[in-house]
Amino acid sequence: MRLFTTLVFDQIVRGAAEVASPPEFNELLGKAYEIYYEVEVEESSGTTQSITVKHKMSNSGKGFLNHVTVINAASTAAPPYRGGGAVTGPLGRLGQVGVTLGHADAVSRVRIWATGWSR
Repeated sequence: MRLFTTLVFDQIVRGAAEVASPPEFNELLGKAYEIYYEVEVEESSGTTQSITVKHKMSNSGKGFLNHVTVINAASTAAPPYRGGGAVTGPLGRLGQVGVTLGHADAVSRVRIWATGWSR
């Protein structure tokens, strides 16, 4: 049964440092047994135009562990980019999305929708 479909990430990302989804979505992303992420990049610039998206999880809330790489270094050189992938449980009590661009001078407008299902 579908539990939710929500826009969990909507940011302009700059540089190669990982950017996490806002904390208000952590509990929601921990409620599902399976999550499908839909990733959209509307604008992209910089030397290496690529994106990596990870599902991260935590039980304690004191830190998040990398769980599944949903998209791995996909080219965003010719926007719009559309991609996605599924994460299957069991998952942690809390969830988070981590977004990383391919180079320090990269800039991208990134939106990520998550659809969660119960088992």
